[in-house]
Amino acid sequence: MQGPAMWLTIGLGASSAVAMVVLLFLLVARDRERDRIARRDPLTQLGNRRLLTEVAQRVLAGIENMDGDGSHGPALLLVDLDGFKDVNDTLGHAAGDEVLVQVAHQLVAAAGQDALVTRLGGDEFAILLRSPINAKGATMRAKRILGGLTMGDFRTLDVTLDVRASIGVAVAPRDGRTLTELLQRADIAMYQAKRDRAGVACYDATEDEHTTDRLTTLGHLRDAMLEGQLHLRYQPVIRARDRELIGFEALLRWDHPERGLLLPAEFIPIAERTSLIHALTRWVLLTAVRDAARWRQNGLTASVAVNISPVSLEEGLFGIIEEVLALYRWPAELLILEITESAVTERPELARSIVSQLRQRGLQVSVDDFGAGFTSLSQLRGLPVHQLKIDRQFVTDLEASPQDDAVISSIIELGHRLGLTIVAEGVETEAAAKRLRVLECDDLQGFWFARPMIAADIMSWAETHADRFARDEDTTTVGS
Repeated sequence: MQGPAMWLTIGLGASSAVAMVVLLFLLVARDRERDRIARRDPLTQLGNRRLLTEVAQRVLAGIENMDGDGSHGPALLLVDLDGFKDVNDTLGHAAGDEVLVQVAHQLVAAAGQDALVTRLGGDEFAILLRSPINAKGATMRAKRILGGLTMGDFRTLDVTLDVRASIGVAVAPRDGRTLTELLQRADIAMYQAKRDRAGVACYDATEDEHTTDRLTTLGHLRDAMLEGQLHLRYQPVIRARDRELIGFEALLRWDHPERGLLLPAEFIPIAERTSLIHALTRWVLLTAVRDAARWRQNGLTASVAVNISPVSLEEGLFGIIEEVLALYRWPAELLILEITESAVTERPELARSIVSQLRQRGLQVSVDDFGAGFTSLSQLRGLPVHQLKIDRQFVTDLEASPQDDAVISSIIELGHRLGLTIVAEGVETEAAAKRLRVLECDDLQGFWFARPMIAADIMSWAETHADRFARDEDTTTVGS
């Protein structure tokens, strides 16, 4: 077939192909829009429960690889408006819907960039904080969100409304490893906030009458100490100015026969309610110093840091420490005891007495997770600690957050004026490490240098780190 007829046929074929492409494009666009609508609350345009479930599954899937002791993880805030039924009953459901839309906008504005704000239904909202945060940090965030609601200007039908809410907080993996568990625990905390008229409450497993996990966990933990289910992993601490390895932090792990790998935040708060915490403290100190002594015999001298529960910060701790130092002939100055802010704020006089005696014995004492709680540097003036560890929530988003940069800069400057060494935890990128060095942070710890590892891997890692440091130095020298 020649001439115009052939070109007509080809033209029709091309038109059909273009039409097919356009049709496929429209079908894909329609399906995407359906998916979007299926994940959105039609009133507020926030995400709904389906979107929350999908995002939470992705975020919670990384729990096993989290840094630290498990006290930092994704958090769920459950927000319930107080007395909202009165708005519907008095002004009508249309006015109530208008207020809910305004509340949704306020929640998004106050929640932060890492937050997914969703509406579960009625006057109940859920906020998923995706970046690692601990219970105190999540509680502070919830209070900030609550403050935004309290100060918000909510109007409907020319009526100004005072919107109040109660917020329950649950933090993974301490309070749960699935969205269902976190919702349950946040719901319990939210009702506690309502009962106490506290505005915000954080879930406390030891006060939860709805679960038998506490007694079961205690029973299993006793067996775990006897059956070798507990072990330590070690994460290096690097001097910022020259990237020299200076020490390790010992991190407790429990290989639970049914629940898998558990982090301390999932069982230590329960152990703290009994004398079992003292046996655990002794086991950790003995194991950490034993491992460090073996590295020293092989030519690697580094400090080892052990987290001490506020409950164990008492006179009985000295007997355990003397036993450990004598048994392994370990220099006191190479043992660092990390205490929490709560140990300082809840029992300040006892903390000051115990820390003073520890320092007189030659041990180093560090305040862990500084900045996440309610301690100020002024409260530390009379406490003879030698080090502050900046809470990882300020380090995680350092590159993208001028606010976090300002907080860290202030802590470093004021800490140095008090003669304290400053450590940044949660360093996960080269850019963060470089910025912290510019800010004159003393020591760094995080995934950028190494994930927590078993004792048997330490010597080979230390050699690899030394080689990597030497290569980096050579590259710097050549390029300078």
